[in-house]
Amino acid sequence: MDGGQGGLRARARHWLAERPVRQWWKAALAATLAVAALFGGLDTVNTGATPFRAGEKFSDGQYTVVVNGARLLREVRGGGRTIGPARPGQRYLGVVATVSNDGTVPGWLRNELDLRDVSADDFFGTWRFRDGSQIGTLGPGLTEKVVFLWVVRDDAVTAGDTITVRVWKKTFTQLMVAYGGREWIDSNTDYGVTELVVEESA
Repeated sequence: MDGGQGGLRARARHWLAERPVRQWWKAALAATLAVAALFGGLDTVNTGATPFRAGEKFSDGQYTVVVNGARLLREVRGGGRTIGPARPGQRYLGVVATVSNDGTVPGWLRNELDLRDVSADDFFGTWRFRDGSQIGTLGPGLTEKVVFLWVVRDDAVTAGDTITVRVWKKTFTQLMVAYGGREWIDSNTDYGVTELVVEESA
């Protein structure tokens, strides 16, 4: 058996020596594709992005979301009090959205909006637009206009910039544990996406 393996290695070295280096990667790629074919082929790349406009309804399966706009604030006030005090070198980026829970169980709001291409120092929470109270979950059948807040550096985003927000689609899924129930799980590929022009707070 050792002699057979030695012969194979010798033939492989001879094959490589006769061919330019630029052909080696082609052979490696062909071998990779051949192995992938044995397991059903390569996955098709499909981001599954669904564009929607500000003010337009988008359903992610669990929630129907209407993203209204984005605004920069030096401080955040609501309900007659200061929610977020001014911070040197930082501002608050708020995205206003109306969220309706279309499911049958309460849902978390923390990760409902995925802020893209902006370096945020911290997520500052989700707050009711009407009275400035904090809200972490939304019950089934309920609708709430909320503000998603992030703390950003002064130079991370300015008024007039365009930001991108994703809303990931979700599936009500049975957890893979004996004692677990069902949970809304984000898709790895499918999402709604919208762009917003950032406004400066008066």
